Amino acid sequence: MLRHNKTIGTETGAENRAVTMNTAGNAEKQRKLLVLSDFDSRVKWGVSLAAFFQHSCEITVMFEEIPSSIRQRYILPNYTVRQYRDLDPILNSSALFEYDYVILALGGSQAVRAMSTIADRQHEFPARPLVIAGFNGLMEPGDPHGFLCRQGADIICVNSTRDMSFFQELITEFHLDASPLVLAGYLRQNDRLPALPQNGPPQSILFVEQVGRPSNLRQKILLMEQLAAYARAHPTRQLVIKLRSVEGIRHTNSSKEKHSFRKIWHDTVRPHPTNVVFSYDGTEEILPKMDLCVSISSTVLFEALEMGIRVAVISDFGIGTHIGNTAFIGSGLFVSLQDLRDDKIPEVAKEWLQENASFSDTFASDLTTKLAELDEQRAQGTLTPMKLFYDRSGFPSLYLTKKAQGRFWNWMSILTQMSLYFRRTATKEGSMEKKGADR
Repeated sequence: MLRHNKTIGTETGAENRAVTMNTAGNAEKQRKLLVLSDFDSRVKWGVSLAAFFQHSCEITVMFEEIPSSIRQRYILPNYTVRQYRDLDPILNSSALFEYDYVILALGGSQAVRAMSTIADRQHEFPARPLVIAGFNGLMEPGDPHGFLCRQGADIICVNSTRDMSFFQELITEFHLDASPLVLAGYLRQNDRLPALPQNGPPQSILFVEQVGRPSNLRQKILLMEQLAAYARAHPTRQLVIKLRSVEGIRHTNSSKEKHSFRKIWHDTVRPHPTNVVFSYDGTEEILPKMDLCVSISSTVLFEALEMGIRVAVISDFGIGTHIGNTAFIGSGLFVSLQDLRDDKIPEVAKEWLQENASFSDTFASDLTTKLAELDEQRAQGTLTPMKLFYDRSGFPSLYLTKKAQGRFWNWMSILTQMSLYFRRTATKEGSMEKKGADR
């Protein structure tokens, strides 16, 4: 996360002048930037990064679906907005080569496909776009896949010094280029005033839903019952349950959403505490009003820490990749729901905070320097051709589209049915021949 949403300057100390690169032999001109994304949190990440270019680039945002709150807060009126239903036509056309910069705010496999499109066709055009990639949320410690999916981008925005150290290990292990890495922090628009730290018992508590965690219905019911018990134990406090998205609107983790928190609450909690409210508002609007932020695992917890708001990570459902909270090991923030009800609020470990939530104050200047170098290389024709780690020849399984996978399994089904048919036919013929021989 960035403390201020500065535009990027190409001159030393130029924090208020946006990126205005020069091409060799041409007058200075406004560039074109594309944010290619799909759903809510990824769009927020991509557009937050694009805000650094807002005074110097014509910005286009392509997405599949987002709630109105994100559109209103993050997408400026002068942006060109295009909504799509299928990413394939975009990738199969020459659309990406119409831009000077492409911010890939996509999941790993989609980022691979988009970069592969540029890599496969870059020889057809005078110049290719500069590609910026990154991570919209928490990364599981020790999981290399997310980074390797983005290897090949010209700039890779890194969330924390812990992630940076791990990526450096991967670079050494696989003999990769370290130059694209830039420490960014958790990119979100952060132009609000920090909340005042509270030392007494919390009066306004925010619980942030993490879709699919816990995934078990009984565990979700238990979670709802415990939140209701907290509200009943502290009737003068307000508990706000932040839901991920309005029902019916797809989001980054739609595939994991099996049981609606709101439905579980209304179906199982009796009676309903009057001091509990559900909210679809953006966390940017809610957080400044809170003095405690609670979740099983969420990037919002990092936003709260940056604002001086106390944080608690619920540990009742285990600690591991199955629940997505391993990033908080060493933070000192784990707490049981019972301890939370008893106001045993944890304090964050300073060393962990420095390694995992050290928000970059130099990102604007670092990105400026990196882009200036890359743009000069592009102008002189010396820009390194894009080369992916997960290329098509070495990792063909990553390039199977859902349609292709569907065709594959359809053919497998047909072949299986044909095999069974011929097997049954052969069995019948063998049986008939045997009967004839017996006669």
